[in-house]
Amino acid sequence: MAALSGIALLTAVLPAQAQPADTGPAAPLACEIGGPHTDFAGTNIRMRSTPGGGRVLGHAHQGDCAYWYFTDSGPSVRCPDGSTTVAWHNVLNKRTKVRGYVSACFFRK
Repeated sequence: MAALSGIALLTAVLPAQAQPADTGPAAPLACEIGGPHTDFAGTNIRMRSTPGGGRVLGHAHQGDCAYWYFTDSGPSVRCPDGSTTVAWHNVLNKRTKVRGYVSACFFRK
């Protein structure tokens, strides 16, 4: 009889209170690479309203995926690998739908 009430208790409690296990953030989907499609390289990358300046419109992270529109010249930037560039890409962050300028340093090659 005790076993039956234990089963009844579990049946009554689990469906109402069961929660899926927290497995952490979902793994990013692979970005399409090639043509106007690429991915960001890094995290917390500022997307700006003008090349190298203006206001910050949003942030991008690796795995967000980007759609490239065009490239403008702007202020020189020293990239994490030590190289420098004046190229600023106007892109759409496919995850957040924010469009803005990002230094060419911060894209997958």
